[in-house]
Amino acid sequence: MELEEFKKEKYAESDRPPFSIQQQDPWLVMCDGDVRQKQTFFSVSHNQYYTRRIPELKEKIIRANADEWLVLQSIYSIDCYLWNLISNDKIQLPPLPECTILECLLSAPPNDPECHILFLIEETETIPDDDDENSNDETDDENDQDVNPPTFYFCKPGYNEEFHKQDGHSIFENGSGGIWTVFKKKFYVSTFQTRRLLCLEPDNDSGTITITPMSNESPDVRKYLDMGRFANFILQSCDDTLLYVHMFFNGKNHGIPYDFLVFRFDFARKRWIEMESIGEIAIFISYYMRTGTICSTRGTNLNKESIYFIEGRYLYVYNLITHSISLSLPCPHVSKKNPSMHWLPLPCQNKQ
Repeated sequence: MELEEFKKEKYAESDRPPFSIQQQDPWLVMCDGDVRQKQTFFSVSHNQYYTRRIPELKEKIIRANADEWLVLQSIYSIDCYLWNLISNDKIQLPPLPECTILECLLSAPPNDPECHILFLIEETETIPDDDDENSNDETDDENDQDVNPPTFYFCKPGYNEEFHKQDGHSIFENGSGGIWTVFKKKFYVSTFQTRRLLCLEPDNDSGTITITPMSNESPDVRKYLDMGRFANFILQSCDDTLLYVHMFFNGKNHGIPYDFLVFRFDFARKRWIEMESIGEIAIFISYYMRTGTICSTRGTNLNKESIYFIEGRYLYVYNLITHSISLSLPCPHVSKKNPSMHWLPLPCQNKQ
């Protein structure tokens, strides 16, 4: 009996996140294995990792998060739902049509009145085989599916039995995309082609999205015109500032992080202002998910004026003042086969 209780306690510890570890900076969560059955939680400030096998994260893609709530998608389908990694509660979402999910954002936890989940998708339609005499057998496979323009699907999790829909043509000309974030519980996107900054506010009662232009100018990132590879991120700072992070790559095949530019959005002047210093904050970004987060460095072992960046299994730390970059391999046991990397703020147990 005592042996059974010991095994049960040990198993319970291994299949839940290390939320009893108190820290204010985000965790680096690495999911790997053939079906993402293994998870590693790495603490940058403590330089320590914890391995887990959480059943709910097996065979799942982490699409978005708000506090301890994650939006999970099956690796086998487009089935999505919300899962609380502390309480293990689930909220099933309405079914999506057959599609490709381009973006997914969660504005707030489900108990917040301003909570909305927003998907940007490309619907796929299967064209039935009707034995048309004029059909060309050589092109049948290519015409079996037709991709529609991007469409917004949104709802309040736990309230709606189906999604509201809105055409995305008003934002995306010629199918172009953008950089997305949640800022003060609203959705923001910086479009690629038109270079506009837009604010999107879904109204669950009317089933419509109000789109407000914030700026028609993108940040001036013409510092290295000869560098063909770059990445952009928009993040909400811990002091409620909207930041734009532009990353340059260099080296062989443009595979090495080289330099960063950081801008803040001036809402009064409706323009992006370059920042020479970010002060006592640290920026965390993941190239794999094109997402990130920000936290204060006060009372932590984190480096101020720094950007923590993940590509592959490697952790880079860039100092915005000295323009120096350090490189480490924090968890060498993680598989090299495209592990998914996420920066997640993980609440402590005493916050429940």
